Amino acid sequence: MSVGSSVSKLALKPFSAAELATRVRLCPRLPSLRSIQGALRELLAAEERYAGQISEVIRRDPGLTSRLLRLVNSAHFGLSDKVTNLEEAVFFVGVRQVRELAMMTPVIDDFKKLAGNSDSNWRQLWKHSIGTAMVTKELMMATTEPGDDLDYVAGLVHDVGWIVSGSLFPEHHQEILRLIPQSNGSARHIETDTLGCDHAHLGSLYLRTQELSPSLILAVQNHHTPAGAGARNRLAAAIQIADYFTNSIGLGHLGEGPTMLNTGWQDVSGWDILFPEGTEMNRNFAVKVLERTAENLPGMVDCLV
Repeated sequence: MSVGSSVSKLALKPFSAAELATRVRLCPRLPSLRSIQGALRELLAAEERYAGQISEVIRRDPGLTSRLLRLVNSAHFGLSDKVTNLEEAVFFVGVRQVRELAMMTPVIDDFKKLAGNSDSNWRQLWKHSIGTAMVTKELMMATTEPGDDLDYVAGLVHDVGWIVSGSLFPEHHQEILRLIPQSNGSARHIETDTLGCDHAHLGSLYLRTQELSPSLILAVQNHHTPAGAGARNRLAAAIQIADYFTNSIGLGHLGEGPTMLNTGWQDVSGWDILFPEGTEMNRNFAVKVLERTAENLPGMVDCLV
């Protein structure tokens, strides 16, 4: 072991469970997570409305307007003429995508505020989070029991523990990022050894302080181990698959280990939970959807952050 490594080990001791819980309670809130079912209700229930009515709701939010126009004018849609009219944008993008943008925009903006001026390159995490949310929703829609808007939100916030780590424990966070490239497998044991817990547990602690849905907390806490999510094991399984899939197509982030891009996303444990015996057709359909998604998702996500 080098001298520098020895000093680092002596200087940075992992926190106890009580210390972690105390510090996390001091972390700033994410107002967006509590507003989704409040201030955004008007837009999220807009299926029966005309594009003009939906556009009026979107105009009130400059961030949402900007993202919608960037998306519709991206290479993903391949339109020959630039779209500047919101009604046209809603028509081309579709109500479902607008709903997802409405949920994603305030959450990502809050993520950026929570991350603050820390040294990490967060843009990759924003892209990974948005991609995971989209894929989680696609997977749940392919099952025999499609979920609800919680699926997208859970995928979006599944790695919030990384942001909390960088915000509250910057020295430990940087040490974890320094050690990850030296590992030969999962980075979670490095997080636990260095900080005292991994990002999934830290994220669940944080969401609990926000007094959010127990279902959301369970899914985030167990997105690497979906069998432990109890009644929400299907959602945790979808997030696990989406997490590995987005990494496999280059939408990983600094907190992922070096072998993630080579991991077979079709071999993770979540598949058997999400698509049990007797639902093979659904699973095959989901695989085909994701294989098509692999071509478009990186470009789509890139224009949203």
